[in-house]
Amino acid sequence: MTFIRKVKVGEKTYLTEVKSVRDGDKVKQEFIRYVGREVNGKRIYSGSAEDIEITNVKIWAPLIILDQIAKQIKLSELLGDYGDYLLSLAYAHCIEPKNLNNMEEWYQRTDLHNILNLKEVSEKKLYQALDSTNDKDFELVQKKIFNKVQEVYKIKPKGYFFDVTNVYFYGTECSIAKKGHNKEGTYNPQIQIGLAVTKEEGIPILHKTFEGNIFDARILKEFLVEFQNYNIQEITLVWDRGCTSEDNLITARKAGFEVICGLAIKQDVKKRVEEILAKNEKLISLKNRIRLKNTILYCTKQKYTYGKIKGHLVLCYNEEKSRIIKEKRIDEIYKAQEQISKNKEISGGIKEFLNLDNTINEKAILEIQKYDGYSVIFSTKNLSVEEIVKSYFEKDRIEKAFRSLKSILGLKPIRHWLEERVKAHVFICYLSYLLLSLLESKLKKIDISAIKALDKLSTAYKVSIKNKRTKTEFEKVVTLVKEQEQIIRAVDKKILKLNVVTKN
Repeated sequence: MTFIRKVKVGEKTYLTEVKSVRDGDKVKQEFIRYVGREVNGKRIYSGSAEDIEITNVKIWAPLIILDQIAKQIKLSELLGDYGDYLLSLAYAHCIEPKNLNNMEEWYQRTDLHNILNLKEVSEKKLYQALDSTNDKDFELVQKKIFNKVQEVYKIKPKGYFFDVTNVYFYGTECSIAKKGHNKEGTYNPQIQIGLAVTKEEGIPILHKTFEGNIFDARILKEFLVEFQNYNIQEITLVWDRGCTSEDNLITARKAGFEVICGLAIKQDVKKRVEEILAKNEKLISLKNRIRLKNTILYCTKQKYTYGKIKGHLVLCYNEEKSRIIKEKRIDEIYKAQEQISKNKEISGGIKEFLNLDNTINEKAILEIQKYDGYSVIFSTKNLSVEEIVKSYFEKDRIEKAFRSLKSILGLKPIRHWLEERVKAHVFICYLSYLLLSLLESKLKKIDISAIKALDKLSTAYKVSIKNKRTKTEFEKVVTLVKEQEQIIRAVDKKILKLNVVTKN
C-alpha cells in the first residue's frame, strides 16, 4: 500500500508518494513520485483538479481501531485458522450489524482487504468460518482470550457480575429453542445466554448458550465450575435473585468466592422481612439513607443464615419505585375492569385483584402492596451496608452488556436453525462486545463511549485517487478532524503515522 509522506527541504515541505518495502529484517520507504507540496498547513497537489479522479471510497477509521485492539490481544491467532474471517463478522456487528447475506456487499465498501489481508469474503467462506467454531472448546478459547486481556490491560478484577438473558426465535425448528419463562413474562421459543463480566470494567469473561427452558440457577452452577478453572482469588460474584439457590451459594463458597446476591421475598426471607419491618418503624431515616447514581434507597443490615450459608441480609426500600409500582398496578386493574365489561380476556396476574362481580378486591391489593419497593440482598462477606448495596445495584453494567448484545450487535430474534450455527452467532456477538468493552476502556480518558466514537469515525474514509494524465494511482485517508484524531490516538497513536493532516 502506498501513502503520502512529507519531506522538508529548507523551509519548504514537499509531498511524495512512497511505499513500504522489506529489506531483510527492516522495513523502509521507497520513493515513487513527487505529488505536491504543503503551504500553511494545506496540501497543494501537482496537476489540475481535472486530472484527479476518485475511483473508490472505503470505510477505514472505525475498522482500523477495532483491528488494532484485536491485534493487541492477538485475537485472530487465538481464534484459529479462520480468525480473520470471524473478526470481519465481529467488526461488522460493531459498526453496522449485518447478516451473512449482506456481508459480501458491505465488505466491498471497506478497507478490510488491507486491514485483515483477506482476498475475498463470500457467504460460503463466512459460513465455513462459523462452522469452524464447532471444533473448538468455547470455554477454553474464552479463557485464553481473557488471560490475554488481563495481561495486556493489566487488570486484576475483584468482582464479577453474572446474569442470564433470553433471545427469541422465529419459527420452532432450532433444537435448543425451547419455551421457557423469562423476565418479560412471555412463553416463547428462546435460548438462554449466561454472561459474566468484570465488575469494574465490564469486560466479558465468559459466556455460554443454553436451551430456553433451563432455570437461571442451574446455568449459574455451570459457570461456577468454569470460574474455578480461572485460578482467580479474592473474587466477589454478584448475581440476581433468579440465580440464587443454596446449592449455588455452597458451590461458590467451596470455590473460595464471596457472593452478593438478590433474594426473593418469600418463605423464610419473607418472615425475616416482616420481623424487620415490625421492629424498625423508622427505616426511612438519614442514617439508613444511601444515594445511588439515579435513586435513593433506605437500607438496614442484619446477620442472616440462608440455608446453611452464614452471612448478612440487607433490606432495601425505594420510595419512588414503590409509588410507581402501586400506581401502575391500579392502572392495570382499571384497564382489566374495562376489558371484562367488553367481554375481553385479561392476564391471569390481574384476576386476583378483582372479585367475581368485577369489583376491586382491596384486601388483595393491600396485601401485595406491603412489599412494593422492597428488595433483599444477601452477602456472604461482612461489608458495610453501602458497600453491599452499591455492589449489588451496580450490576446494571451487565444489563448494559446484554443491551449491547441484543441491540447494537444485532442479537435479536434469531433466524438460524442449526444449533451450532446459533451458538456460533452468539459467539460472534460475544467477540463484538469484547472489542467494544476494550475500546470503551481505552476511551475513558477522553470521556466518549465506544459506540459514539465509532460513529464519529464513520466519515474518516480511505479514498483511492487516480491521476488521469499520468495514470498513477495512490490511496489517501480523508483529512481527520481534531476529535477523530483524539479517538485514534487514545487507541494507539501509531495509527496516525499515516501522515494524515488534522484540521481544527
